[in-house]
Parts: sequence; C-alpha cells; structure tokens
Amino acid sequence: MWTEDYRPKRLDELIGHDEVVKRLQGFVKEQTVPNLLLWGPPGSGKTSVVYALSQELYGEFYRENLMHIETADFVEGGKRWLKETKRFKFFYNEQKSAIVMFKDMLREYAALAPINASFKLLYFSNADLLPWNVQHALRRIMERSNRTCRFIFATTKPASIIPAIRSRCLNLHFRSLAQTGALDQLLGVVAQREGITLTAEGLAALGDYARGDARTALLILEAATARAGPEPPVIIDATRIAAVAANVFFQRQQAEGLLESALRGRYRDVRARLEFLMRVERVGGRELLLELHEAVRRKMQREMTPEDRDRYARVIVHEAEADLKLCTALHPLIPLDELLATIAFRD
Repeated sequence: MWTEDYRPKRLDELIGHDEVVKRLQGFVKEQTVPNLLLWGPPGSGKTSVVYALSQELYGEFYRENLMHIETADFVEGGKRWLKETKRFKFFYNEQKSAIVMFKDMLREYAALAPINASFKLLYFSNADLLPWNVQHALRRIMERSNRTCRFIFATTKPASIIPAIRSRCLNLHFRSLAQTGALDQLLGVVAQREGITLTAEGLAALGDYARGDARTALLILEAATARAGPEPPVIIDATRIAAVAANVFFQRQQAEGLLESALRGRYRDVRARLEFLMRVERVGGRELLLELHEAVRRKMQREMTPEDRDRYARVIVHEAEADLKLCTALHPLIPLDELLATIAFRD
C-alpha cells in the first residue's frame, strides 16, 4: 500500500513540519527524548514522525524498542484483542478484566530494559480514546519507568488527555498538510514516482476530499490509479477521483444532498432520506451531523453574499443545538430531523 510505501524513513524526509523535525533532530543528536504529546488533525504525519524518530534512534533495533498501541483496537476489541495479538498473549488472563490486563501489560513493558539503547518508546495512537482510569494509571507508570521508557501520545483532541499526562509531556502541534501546501507536494512526488499524470483538476478534487489527510489522499489516489488500469498513459483527473470517492465518501455525499434539499424547503425528501440513512444504512447521528457541518462550511466558502452568510450562520447555531440534544435524545434521528426541519421551514 502506498501509505506504507511512502512513509518517511528519516526525519529529514518529512515535509510540512519543519519546526517539529528540527526539535526532534536535536533530541536524536543528544540521544535523549522526553515524553511527547503529538496533536493535530488526522493524516498530518504524527505516526510517521514516531516511526522516523525510532529508526534514527535505534537503527536496526527500532522494532524491538518501539511498541505501537492502536488505542482504538483495544477499546473496540478488549480482552479478545489482547488474546489474539501475538505480542500481548503473554499477559492474557481469563480471570482478569481487559482494563486490568492492559495496565499490567503497560507496567511490564515499561519496566523492561531496552535492547542496545538507553530507553525504549511506548506509542499510543488515538490516545484520546484511552479510558480515564488507564490514563491515571499511565501517569504513575510514567513516573516509575522514566529510566527505561519514554511515552508518546498522538491525538486529534489534546483536551481528552488528562492534565497530569499533558503536563509531563512536550506538546508538539502538527498543522494540516493542506495549510502548509505539503499535501500537494507529497502527491506530486508520488505521482511522479508511480509514473502517472495527476491533472490540476484531479489534484484539487483529491485535496477537497482528503481535507489535508495524507492517508486518505494516498488511498484514493492508489485506488483511482488501479481503476484506470496498467496501460500507459495513466491520467488521473477529477472524474476518476470522484468515481472512487463516490464509494469512500458515501456519508459526505448524502449529507450534502440532505442540506441541499433542506435549503430548498423539500422537507418530505429530507425526511425520507434521513430515515433511510439512519434506519437502513445505520449511519451514526454524530457522524452525520459532522458531515452536515462540513457541507455548510463548504457552502459558506463558495457563496459569499451577506444574505447567504447570515443564513448559514443561523444553520450553524441550529447544528450546535442538535449536537447538545444528541447527548440526551432517545434516538439520534429526533434532533437531526428537528435540525433539518428548522432549516427547511425557517431558514
């Protein structure tokens, strides 16, 4: 997969994060790294930085001295994940809860001596999903294992990390690759190496779908290239990107359709489509609300008249009310139906 093939092997291969790279290179030179909290939008390079850092620190022993824990896997899989993951099977105990086993595993790993190095790395991606009691246990483990282990947390929501951990970490912010222009640069390099022609319209469409997420952009580009076939010349334009994204971004397209129908006052169509999405397609209420918000934001960027801006600003206020009501609603369909009805009849 291109997401792995083009993952940087060294810190100086990373683009779009010059200040972060400069600071980490200083740590590599001194052969010491503090605990780190990496935060920024999805696909901005947080995991790539960790792997590049570990390869520069440990060389051929980087796999032995880096443990990457995908927090979402633990939260979703629980005991089954611990039992089926080869690296953690030693800690599995049917009599213990998943949380207790997870804490034991972290405590044991952090205390183990590194291989041919002065410390090892324990990396949590999507760290905001860590339960609060695990985070409090981690704070104590961090204090006791400072000589043998450094902890790295990556998240899109730094406020979800307890203050006791945040205060013990160096905070490094990762900007969206779309803001720095690094995403276009990366896609240009990949297209050149793969021998494909990525048109300006195709690049713009790819950027619009990816929203600065390099992982998503590479997956779409790879799928579009495979769909185009092996016969040269392979030209990837906006049409080919849209053909692939139609399946990948089903929720986004449906949200745009809902918003457009509501703005035109076609409430019956809105209600029917909303019922279908939530009862048949099983789309989550919060996910759909987020896509509705992004659809409003994109329309605000395109339509600049004062009347339109005022209308969309009112829609965002209604979105905030729906977001609050989702916390207590008996069914997520209710606040979303109210939101779209308000747009259709009042705004």
